[in-house]
Amino acid sequence: MKFNKLKMAVMGALMVPMMPVVAEEAASEWGVSANVGLYSDYVFRGYTQTVNEPALQGGFDVEHSSGFYAGVWGSNVSWTEEGGAMNHNSVELDVYAGFAGSFGDSGLGWDVGVLQFFYPGDDIETAAEADATEVYVSFGYDFGAFSAALTNYTVVSNDAWAFSDMDGENYTHLGVDVPVGDALTLSVGVGHQTFGDSTYDYTDWKLNAEYAINDTYAVGAFYTDTDMSETDWTIGSTFLGDDVGGAYLSASF
Repeated sequence: MKFNKLKMAVMGALMVPMMPVVAEEAASEWGVSANVGLYSDYVFRGYTQTVNEPALQGGFDVEHSSGFYAGVWGSNVSWTEEGGAMNHNSVELDVYAGFAGSFGDSGLGWDVGVLQFFYPGDDIETAAEADATEVYVSFGYDFGAFSAALTNYTVVSNDAWAFSDMDGENYTHLGVDVPVGDALTLSVGVGHQTFGDSTYDYTDWKLNAEYAINDTYAVGAFYTDTDMSETDWTIGSTFLGDDVGGAYLSASF
């Protein structure tokens, strides 16, 4: 899932009318947006979901001035079949909802919500389920020259991403965004994922540069790596947690 979907802002400042037939007062409280992107690789928390092949991704969000938001997001994937977790699956579908806001004029923002990962297809009976459910809490602060956010995701399903005994495991991520001029944003992030079997625990880090062509389109490049065990995180001949660089073209509406 795209981590920048976490709102970390007061929703009321971002609203646009959803449809003209709604009463003027109600329309000002709701907003809808969409996004689509073409990526050279879908890298999730440091490891490739498409085994280093391109991904087409997109989603929709609905937001309310109260801070409530909900959305759906999808991407093609290949790890479920190639890793022996599922048959007839090539899609990840994420559904999420939460509340975001700020503590007065302090500049400190907060975001809490629930995130459901779906992988439609046929589960293999001998494997743990790929579907996963997480709850998350995030705090962010705008320092002026840069902004930072610390987010913790906690698994609340027994199985997750073909691992069993995942209930209570966490992914903790710290991200920093640095605007350079009006169009360029440089980002750095580091995260740590735990598993029911600590053999698979790892840390990942990512560098990203995004240039806004205009209010709709953006291009970007990234580099990411992990300290995963190559022995434990290899599918076929592909080490899922290997360092990888890539590029993307995205659009937001």
